[in-house]
Amino acid sequence: MAENKFTDKTLRALKPAEREQSIGDGGGLWIRILPADKGGTVNFYYRFQINDKERRYNCGSYPDTSLADARKKRNTARALVEQGIDPVEQAAEAKASTEAALAAQRLEKTVDGLFQDWERVYLTAHHKDGGAFAKAAYDLDVKQTIGSMRAREVRLPHIIQVIDGLLDRGVRRKANMVLSLLRQMFRHGLGRGIVDTDPTLGISKKQAGGKETPVERNLSELEIKELNGKINQSGLHPKMVAALWLILATGARVGEVIKASWSDIDLTQKTWHIPAAHSKNGREHTIHLSDFALLQISGLAEYRSSVYLLSGAKPEVPLSEKTISKAVRDRIRAVPLKGRTQRSGALMLTGGEWSPHDLRRTMASRMGDLGVAPHVIERCLNHIQQGIVAVYQRQEYLTERQAAFDLWGQRLTALLQAKV
Repeated sequence: MAENKFTDKTLRALKPAEREQSIGDGGGLWIRILPADKGGTVNFYYRFQINDKERRYNCGSYPDTSLADARKKRNTARALVEQGIDPVEQAAEAKASTEAALAAQRLEKTVDGLFQDWERVYLTAHHKDGGAFAKAAYDLDVKQTIGSMRAREVRLPHIIQVIDGLLDRGVRRKANMVLSLLRQMFRHGLGRGIVDTDPTLGISKKQAGGKETPVERNLSELEIKELNGKINQSGLHPKMVAALWLILATGARVGEVIKASWSDIDLTQKTWHIPAAHSKNGREHTIHLSDFALLQISGLAEYRSSVYLLSGAKPEVPLSEKTISKAVRDRIRAVPLKGRTQRSGALMLTGGEWSPHDLRRTMASRMGDLGVAPHVIERCLNHIQQGIVAVYQRQEYLTERQAAFDLWGQRLTALLQAKV
């Protein structure tokens, strides 16, 4: 059969009719002209037989594809048919492979992208703080080291590089926390098809920050008097000093003090109501304010500038939860950090390092010394009873709690008035 019957001039002269037209160029190449009401498009296709079936292979559209190029595509397809290969199926497979590659490329994320996906899908929905702690840890301790890397290319040495940066700073507990966050993030990536492996599997907490033991630090009465002698000379802002004494007087958590609003304080009833949303265990709590605690509230009132007991740089937001802890830590460490307070060691106590959270534990321990019953102390701390006790003992012990807070407040007043 003759081939190459047409020329470009012939194609340009073709006009669409009322019905579809098919004209053979020879060698299996056909020219299809759609009706005018369907656009009058001119298409090339190669018609062939394979496995006793007639097939059509698309060779392009005129004029985007020239007649010469259409013939080249026909020749390539015809050579495949001679080898027993269906060019239509081969083209479909190539298209599917390309689409899969593009889909994989769209999923390709940096470690920053992986964290953002984890934050969007999981952290904001399942973490009480909306993922704020995880984001702060990531931004400070991970982002600069591996944030711009492709998540699929992260390996164990890169994870160790992040952990070593924390160990060099002497924050072993933080190293364990960051390792845990990285492990959760990469497992999220596995489930979403963002990564193929978890690069944290080869390292345990033993190789990171080491085995953690429960913190039992609490201040003795002598240390409370020692702290009183040092705190006013430490350079801490008076409202931070009042906040620390308030934590010691009430056993509240740092975060609960930070989030407290003036509307939560009832000076007439001498109570502080902590909403469930501000409580670590999601359980609302009422604290009786002793005269000592009220004195600290009065001290905070002198700096009142917003709805919060402790407002931040912007009145509409509370002070950052880390601000108090950092301020205390900077005054305990032996060597000052660059750009931070030079009053290092100003708040180091005889018993060693301490943190604001230790003041909560101190209240519980010293209340016990004063003879307050353990179950009353637990309720003062807003602890939830466990096991069978939780089922049968649901008393709030409000009267006993008030007496315990007043007794502790009186003891604190006596300690701070005594000479060291």
